Amino acid sequence: MDPNEVVPIYWPKDYFEASSIKQALEEKGIPCHIDGENLTTCSGSGPFGNTARWRMRLMVRFQDAEKTKEIIDSTDWPGYT
Repeated sequence: MDPNEVVPIYWPKDYFEASSIKQALEEKGIPCHIDGENLTTCSGSGPFGNTARWRMRLMVRFQDAEKTKEIIDSTDWPGYT
């Protein structure tokens, strides 16, 4: 797999958790993207929950996947739900 290919790595439970993880990753120099952050609001779940058909997902480069997993697993992330 191409090390620069963008892959889904995590499905946050709500926008607050997603943005907290994104900020932590970017502080560690790992570029990332929250795919679907705007669609969750349109689908009826709103920014405080991720219960609709469309779920947000955190996207990172394949080369950053293992480090990202370590960071996510090592922290108890805040959330609204």
